[in-house]
Amino acid sequence: MRRIVLATLLAGGLPCAALAQPDESRYRACLDRVAQDPAAAYEDALIWRAQGGGWPSEHCAGLAQIAEGWSATGAARLRATAEGATSASDMSRAILFGQAADGFMRARQFDDAARAFARGLDFAPRDAGLARGLADAAYASQDLESAVAAANAALALNPGEPGEPGALGVRAAARLELGAFDEAAADLQQALAADPENIELLVLRGRLNEARRSGQVPQRY
Repeated sequence: MRRIVLATLLAGGLPCAALAQPDESRYRACLDRVAQDPAAAYEDALIWRAQGGGWPSEHCAGLAQIAEGWSATGAARLRATAEGATSASDMSRAILFGQAADGFMRARQFDDAARAFARGLDFAPRDAGLARGLADAAYASQDLESAVAAANAALALNPGEPGEPGALGVRAAARLELGAFDEAAADLQQALAADPENIELLVLRGRLNEARRSGQVPQRY
């Protein structure tokens, strides 16, 4: 239920509040260049690292590697950077772990992704995006019970909200494959009420309807 693109990797926020000028400007410029020319951004990041750029330069290098298609390598770099960035804020480290996890998802290393999402939650325990990511990773690795539990946790972080379509969608998909058709239908109804044109949710509803007609748990595509 999760689609990983470079925009997702960069959308978690810019963890540069602790940096002073001119480092902050260099950090922003390096990250901006990742989207435009990741090979050049990687070279810039390595030069900056050699000049004492610290964890921000490693962050940029890791994102550039993922953007270049070296997803597992870049994700491992981001994970190591997050572990070693003891001078960074908790939120900055949570962002780094989340981006590492997204890279592992892109590389289809789902167990590593789950561990990175969980590590990010150590630093930002109320981050619904990280909790949702943990559900996605569990579902992708076919750990359906864990996917439901992680989606429950993500939804519980915003109890006053009508429901996050992504978390509801992954929970519905897991429940469908567990044979819990009624529970999956309830999740889908709530998710589609919030996002009625979501193609993935509509396809999932079609799978659910077919499963109900046949009485068989559908195979994953």
